[in-house]
Parts: sequence; structure tokens; C-alpha cells
Amino acid sequence: MIRVWLGGRHARRTPISYRWLAPLWDGRVAIVEDPAQADLAIFAHCLDAAEAPEPVIRAWRDRGLPLVWLSEEPFWDTIWGGAPMASHIVVDSPLGALPLRQVNHQTSAVFRFDRLPYYILTNPRFLDAYRRMFARNAARSLPDWRADFAARPVEAAFMFERRPEPRHDVEWAEGDLYGLCARRTRIVERWRGASVERHGASWGNGPTRFDLQDWHADKIATLDGRARILGAWENTHQPDYITEKMFDAFACGALPLYHASPEHRVHDLGLPAESWLNTWDLDEGAIAEAARARLADPAFLPAYRAAQARLRDLLTTGAEQAERERLGRAVVVALDGLCDGLETAWHRAPVPPPRPGRARPALATLLRAFRSLR
Repeated sequence: MIRVWLGGRHARRTPISYRWLAPLWDGRVAIVEDPAQADLAIFAHCLDAAEAPEPVIRAWRDRGLPLVWLSEEPFWDTIWGGAPMASHIVVDSPLGALPLRQVNHQTSAVFRFDRLPYYILTNPRFLDAYRRMFARNAARSLPDWRADFAARPVEAAFMFERRPEPRHDVEWAEGDLYGLCARRTRIVERWRGASVERHGASWGNGPTRFDLQDWHADKIATLDGRARILGAWENTHQPDYITEKMFDAFACGALPLYHASPEHRVHDLGLPAESWLNTWDLDEGAIAEAARARLADPAFLPAYRAAQARLRDLLTTGAEQAERERLGRAVVVALDGLCDGLETAWHRAPVPPPRPGRARPALATLLRAFRSLR
């Protein structure tokens, strides 16, 4: 049994925090409230570690309690952590520098899925919605789809946080890891057309998702059957990182716009290339016209209909169960490795600095911004 102390403002955003996933490591991992009784202290965000409570720091100092950043979010790893390729980083706390073992998409096998991406397994609302919607969509004929796209009231719709700041244009090419927030913001800001919708509080249109009881249900209700084109870009390009965004675009019956290198795992989903638009090698100013051209391509609708059938078949209960079992094994192996006595080696090791030219704000600045949100 691995005893884990889990804490911090973002504690609900790490694999072991999800109630739906907890049965996967039942009997192998236990959450404890007292860090003095823990084998590991786990944080979901490096800023949570920077605000670690004194009992956790005391347990680290007194008996070498391993401090772990188990991160499901490459956006946090890149913009906030600043060294996503490193197996460990150091953060500053009010009580001194703290070493963190970094377990994320780049440094572990936890998120290297076989058939279904990690994120859509974290809450049953995703798979429940997709199974219903892809069964509906796969039953549509080519004439149905042709009529559906012709009847859409909106050409293109976008629902994501507006983040134009240049600091989001980060990259670690050796990890096929790139920030996309600023790029997708620029694309949407320059998109011109008769009917374009930009949803979300940061665009001045609608509430923030944090004010919604079920943000995903609200997103589906807003976008289903509304637009011919939907932006499905992630916050961050990372080969194993696929969230709900691509699935949502197909489920809502729109052409997805996605950004994926040749090595990105989205290609392993088996979707026909003509059924979505990959913006990987497109200039930002050319994407709107490229999307319109894809809709006009005679190969699009047959490929799109085939993609709907593929997604319906992909989301079987057997595939879900196999992927859940893989995830459970990977999490337990990762936590076992953190308890094997290697911490004395890494917590004294030098921390690799961020590469020159990368946009990494000082941690003190980030902490001030983070605390201002309270």
C-alpha cells in the first residue's frame, strides 16, 4: 500500500484525485491526511507545492518525504513549471527551496494511452455524451450531412480561453512540445467571415466555465449543430495529450481544426485525414481559407461520415475497460518508482535552467499573480 498525502488548490486535477478512477488502484494507493504518515506528498500544480503547508515540508526535511508534481496538464508544465522535460525541478516556498519529482506527459508512461486518451476517462460525462452523440451521427447518411452543413447558422465557432500574450509561444522541439494558446488566439482574432462566434468570458461572450455546474454539458448544448467549423486546438501540443476538444467538434457535427505534428497520437485514432483540418504546416493567415476549401472538397463528407462511424466504434466499453486497466497499472508503477529510495539522488541534483529565449516568468511573479486570484 502506497500512502499518499494530496493537497493544494488544484488537488482535484491529478490522476489519483478522480473518484471515477479510484477503483483502478484500490488496495494499492491510499490517501492520508497526515503527511507524517505518508510515503509520498503529491501536488497537481507546481504553485501548490510552492505553497506547501509546514507539516509537509517538515516531513520532507526530517525523513526525506518525496515531494511529487503529478501533472495531467502540459500547459501548467510549460508555462508555470518552465522545465517540462526535466525529471525534477525546484520551487521556492516561504520555508525555502523544495525539490519536486516531476511526473508528467514527458517524463512518465502514465499518459501514454493505447486507444483512448487519458483525459476523457477522468469523468463518465465525456464517454456518456460521446457514445450517445456518435451513435446519432453515425446513423446519418451523406444527404443528411450535406443538408446539415448547409443549414448551419454559423460558419465557425471557437470556445477557449483568449491568451494573446507572447509568453505562451514556448517550445521544446526535442519533446515535440509547443504552446498553442497565443497561436490559436491570433488565428481566431484575424478570422473574417459573415458569421463567426467566439465564446467565453475572455472574449466578452458568456460566463467563465468555472461558474457552470457542468461546463461540458453547457459546451455541447451551445455548439451542437451550430457551426460548420469548430476550433479544437489544445492549450499545448504534446504527442500524447488529447483532451475532449477533438471529440467535441466531431460530436457537435462540425469540421475540427486541430494542430498535430506527424508524431502526434491523434493520428492513431484512425480518423480519415480528409475529415478534419490539420493546421500543423499551415500559416496562421491561411487557415480560414483552408477550412473553407476542406468543406468544399468532394472527399470531405464521405470521410466525415466514416470518421463518425470510427469514433462510435472506438468508444466501446471493451476499449474503455482496457484503457482504464492500463492507466491503473501505469499509475501504480509510477508511484512505486517514487518510493524506491532514489529521492536522495535527485533531490540533491542540480536543476537544469530554462533554455535562453524561452518565455518563463520568474516564480515569484507567478506566485503573486496566482495569489491575486484568491
